[in-house]
Amino acid sequence: MRQDHRPYWLKQISDWLNQTYVDRFCRPQFEVSGCDLRVINPRHLQISGPNISIGNHVHFMALADKPVRLAVFEGLGSISIGDYSIVNPGVRISSADAITTGHSCMLAMNCYLTDADWHDLQHRIYAPGAHRPIVLKDNVWVGDSALITKGVTIGNNSIVGAYAVVTGDVPDNTIVAGNPARVIRTLDATHLTTRQQLFTAETSYDDFEADYYRRQLKGNQLAGWLRSLIKPRTTD
Repeated sequence: MRQDHRPYWLKQISDWLNQTYVDRFCRPQFEVSGCDLRVINPRHLQISGPNISIGNHVHFMALADKPVRLAVFEGLGSISIGDYSIVNPGVRISSADAITTGHSCMLAMNCYLTDADWHDLQHRIYAPGAHRPIVLKDNVWVGDSALITKGVTIGNNSIVGAYAVVTGDVPDNTIVAGNPARVIRTLDATHLTTRQQLFTAETSYDDFEADYYRRQLKGNQLAGWLRSLIKPRTTD
């Protein structure tokens, strides 16, 4: 569909049912989970193992063909995602040591964070192989399909370009790209915005979101929504 034909009240009911599912089935799988955990398509959020924690206002978006997977290997590792972060479809985070992200981090579609090799070079029977922790500091943006390998620290405000392979530390306020990733440019961090500002602004995030959808769905009627499902038009 080109547009959402649901009446606003129907979206509110759908959101309530979705959040009920998240709180009932997703939240208990985390060691710690902060306030305002939101998951789009929560059935496709896959959590495996203990020691997986998330902060406040962490949002996940998953798709049937691109689930989000957070996995700790046999209880050896840990995953901690900081406040105000967003995790997009297809993201995988696999830990046998420790993977930590700061606040306001953005993980784009299909990126992969892994703190282990998963097999030794010579002895390939047993996992996890060599492993070292990964740290993403505050306000890091990891681009589409990027790979962050063991032992990497990415500095505050830095950006990892799409499809980059990061095997070494990234300084603060830096853009890296390529395979292996190299520095492309530095950033002026003076006026950078962060996702935290969405939740600490004078207008609350909930009020901002509600006002946006009221305007987007204004005028939608139940009959029109049902018609769009049964007999869609080219303008739908």
